[in-house]
Amino acid sequence: MPNRHPLITVAVFLFSPMLALSQTAPAPVGAWSFSLGAQRYAEPAMQLVGPEIGLHWRSMPLASLGQAQLEAEAVVGRQTYSSDRSGSMNNVLNIETRWRSLWPMAMAPSISYGLALHTHSNYLEGMTSTGHGGYDRKSTQLWLPFRWTDAGQYASLWGPAKKLTVDAGVLLFGQQISKLSQANAATYIDINNTQHTGIYIQTKADYSTASGTYSPFIRWTWVDDSNKVNGLRSGHEDYYEPINRRLQIGVEWRYSR
Repeated sequence: MPNRHPLITVAVFLFSPMLALSQTAPAPVGAWSFSLGAQRYAEPAMQLVGPEIGLHWRSMPLASLGQAQLEAEAVVGRQTYSSDRSGSMNNVLNIETRWRSLWPMAMAPSISYGLALHTHSNYLEGMTSTGHGGYDRKSTQLWLPFRWTDAGQYASLWGPAKKLTVDAGVLLFGQQISKLSQANAATYIDINNTQHTGIYIQTKADYSTASGTYSPFIRWTWVDDSNKVNGLRSGHEDYYEPINRRLQIGVEWRYSR
């Protein structure tokens, strides 16, 4: 049976701000927002495509930490899996988390940098359309993030944007765990690949309304081939995590009274 602990973690993360509403608390140190979007994850021989929802939290600049800004995001989706070799599968659970700390540059406050931890999990349960067994995949990646922010006015099809934000990052280290034994325990063993080359870039524009701020965004991620490791219980055959690209688009919404 696939591990369900990530579902519990995400559920607590998604509903904790609602529980906090029933309590009297001091002024918040951060802001919550929600998002709706879609993603396409692609490798040379497979892809995962589908809608996703997200919850995002961003702190105010923290003077006690050198004006650092802390951020946490969780994105959950149900994806359609398709592969040239192993068929297709619907309703694949996809969970992504991102954790960041960013510090403004002293000489250029509109630019910040820091450290980020990203995780991404797929739970391919059961059999594909061609009878291949599914298995869980999880990646954990350490990134060096950068951000440029400009609060000027920008003209667009949706009216004047009050802020433009561009995020980018360089992969420092990645680890990909594939539970191949779930597909066929007699033939395969679980494998652990490492990744060292990757980038991402995201653009987002903020638009104000009477009830809050909505922010369309587009995000593109690229990670190169991993190393190769043996994946057979008996004998030897090299397996690796192939080059992949992820495109995510959506709209983030932050309510304000």
